[in-house]
Amino acid sequence: MLSYEEILNRMVEKYEELSGFSINSESDIMLRLKVLAGEIYNSTTACEFLKRQMFLSTASGEYLDKHAFTRGLYRKQAVKAKGEVTFYRSVINSTDVVIQKGTVVSTAGPQIRQFVTLETVTMLKDTGSVTAKAQAIEGGASYNVIKDTVTVLVTPPIGVTGVKNQMAFTGGSDEESDEELRERVLYSYRDISNGTNAVYYKRLAESVEGVYSASIVSRARGAGTLNVYVCGKGEEASLNKEHIEKVQKVLDENRELNVDILVVYALPLKVSFNLNLCVKDGYSFDEVSAEITQKLRDYIDSLGVGRPALLCEMGEIIFHTQGVKNYEFIDAFCNDVFPQPNEYLRLTEVDIRQVER
Repeated sequence: MLSYEEILNRMVEKYEELSGFSINSESDIMLRLKVLAGEIYNSTTACEFLKRQMFLSTASGEYLDKHAFTRGLYRKQAVKAKGEVTFYRSVINSTDVVIQKGTVVSTAGPQIRQFVTLETVTMLKDTGSVTAKAQAIEGGASYNVIKDTVTVLVTPPIGVTGVKNQMAFTGGSDEESDEELRERVLYSYRDISNGTNAVYYKRLAESVEGVYSASIVSRARGAGTLNVYVCGKGEEASLNKEHIEKVQKVLDENRELNVDILVVYALPLKVSFNLNLCVKDGYSFDEVSAEITQKLRDYIDSLGVGRPALLCEMGEIIFHTQGVKNYEFIDAFCNDVFPQPNEYLRLTEVDIRQVER
């Protein structure tokens, strides 16, 4: 597509060619040509934008949502992490302390994550603590914080001196990205659901917010039974009991007659690997190895339940990372990794060693 300057220059050249006169940059004609060139550029830009949105492979945002809608699919919204917080008081006395629903607490540190209580609880007299259910203020995987990190009273109740989460907050997930939604829509074209096959149940399970991937195993507990194994995306986006119950409800409401469905957490299969890496001159080994580690982690997280990690795919990721001159897998991790239908891969360790070749 031509830029505004290119359009204007062509218009000026054509005008001078046809009229036989050169245009003064401050003339009325030049002003008119500039306005016209701007309108032409805006029109071509709009046309190029619409061309991208017409096709599933290039559409984005709300236009991609419209493509998904034609296949009966919707973008998954961000899910709020949930857990519990325990409130403390330093002096135990004979007075009850009421902690209202909506009390706000947060993590400490530069990246603050706030949580709000979901119920009103009472710290009874002669006791020093009470626990309340809580959830994140906003949705997102970054709110899946580990235990003992929620320690700040943002709206401190009278008589309460401290707070702590004795268990991790889990279940939070980010809004589905364009690429994740696009992949689901493309999958709906590749594997057609007919209302009775495994694809039908897989699509139903993966439509639940927070569920990234599902695997279907027929006759898992005998004739007429179906096990559905689900997982979130990434180590932080772990599923909780509420997710399982939602998936179970959706499948029970839409199942075939005489089909017994059981929704189960998929099990993580931990993998690690060692790599020799040679970087090109002028590149930092630490920066290149860090980028490779993140790309491989993203690749493993994207696989979902039951999908294998293939050396050829990981090798392509490594080799096409900027700054890589050569590499090789070493030690035991020299084969493709095939999880069971009830497992998903979780990358635990990456050891990249620098070599000169």
